[in-house]
Formats: sequence, structure tokens, C-alpha cells
Amino acid sequence: DGGSISKVYSTLTLLTFSAANMIEEFGHKEEYSVVCVRTIETFSSAASLSNLNSSYTCDQEPDLIEAYANFTSAFIRCCPKEAIVASRSLLELSFQKAAICSTAMHQGAALVAISYMSCFFDASLTDVLESPECPSDESRGAVLVQILARCGEGLMFNVFYALLGVSALSRVHKSATMLQKLAALCSLCERTMWKGILCWDSLCGWLQTTVLQDAASDYLHSRTGDNCRNHPGYMQGKGGRTLKRVIRDFAESHRNVPTPYIDSRWSCRQQLS
Repeated sequence: DGGSISKVYSTLTLLTFSAANMIEEFGHKEEYSVVCVRTIETFSSAASLSNLNSSYTCDQEPDLIEAYANFTSAFIRCCPKEAIVASRSLLELSFQKAAICSTAMHQGAALVAISYMSCFFDASLTDVLESPECPSDESRGAVLVQILARCGEGLMFNVFYALLGVSALSRVHKSATMLQKLAALCSLCERTMWKGILCWDSLCGWLQTTVLQDAASDYLHSRTGDNCRNHPGYMQGKGGRTLKRVIRDFAESHRNVPTPYIDSRWSCRQQLS
């Protein structure tokens, strides 16, 4: 019943907070690596965490999200590289969950999820700065950057969704800081041996896919077969609506910005050059 489910969530939340404290205290010791890995495996397999797959479900258990985000942040910061490498698939899952949780209407749940992803970027930047020569796949930095390379497109989609949704203003600063770190990481990798994993084109591609490609696909879909008769307009579908809102918000934010005078005799030539 509802009461039993609530008790399960509360118990898991308390256990997760306790595990985060344990990792903060002992995670750096190599003899505890196996315990750390077993702990993240146990939490990741819990049905309560598996159900965090939409903004709606995230809104139902903000305390659990906070506990899980604190635990995974501590895991990345404090655990030795052996534990990080052994848990790469679970860390990738945790990053995907955090991206989804960032879209929650519950402000606390969304912000703590963004903070965890920001911690992920901090750890990645630290390792790339310390080892510009790309290390082996068995290093913490390689594991984290590879996860970011695989999850970047999903991250962009969820961040745009969050910033264009309800209560967006509350997460603007943290989202902007997180994206700034991602841009810095892509720019840094571009100039080092890490370029084969992550580069500036990666970020540009994710942005293009998130905003433009989905909108283009929606429009083409609306022009084929019965869709053309039933939906003759443009800007249909999720991709089209996202693009429209991005353009609208940009226009509204620049409504009162004075436009510099451009001589029409050379403006087009200058823009094309």
C-alpha cells in the first residue's frame, strides 16, 4: 500500500545519506574499494531509483534524489580510480538519471541533480588538466570523459527542456555554470590528446541535434502522407516547439536592446563574407 511504499523510500533515502557519509570518510582508502563498488551496485539496482525516469516521478521523491545525488557526488570525489573504473556503467546510469531529474518541477530535486552533474564536470576537468596526454581507459578521467561523450546529447535535451519549462528561472544560474564547465572541457580536450574522445564539435553537434535536427524531422514528418492533410502547419512536434520557444525567448530578452545602424549597401556583403 501507499504507506509501505513511503517507508521503503524513506529507508532507502536514509541508507543513501549514510552511505554518502561513509564514502566521504573512508572512500579514499583502497581497501574499501570493493565495499564502495558493492554499495553503488546495490543502490543502482533498487526499484525506487530505477523508477526515476521522468520529471513526474522525480517530483514524487525529491529527498531520494538529493540523497542519491550526494552519494554519487561523494563516490566520484572520494573513491579510488579502481572503484570508478569498475563502476563505469553505473556512473553513466547515474548521470542519465541526473539529467532527467534536472527537468523536475521540484526546485530542490532539480538543483541537486544539476549540482551532481557539475561535480562530474569538475572531476573531468581536473583529470584532463593534470594529464593532457590522454591516459588509458583504466583511468578515472578517461572513464568520466567517455561517459560525458556518450551522454552529452541527452544532457543537452534535458537542460533545454528544463530551461524552457516551469520554474526555469530557479535553475538558470546552476545550468549556465554547468554548461560553461562543459564548454570549457570540450575546448580543453580540443587542444589535447583527449580530442579523440571529446571535442568542440561534440558540443556543437549536441546543440544542433537538440534544437535544429529535431525541429527539421518534425517538419518533414508533417509533410508526408496523411500528416500533410492533418497537420498542414509548421512548428509541430516537440522539436518544433523547442525551436520556437528558443527563438521567442531570445527575441523577448533582446526586445529593448538598441540595434546598431548598418548601412544597407554593404550589410549583406559583410554578413556573407
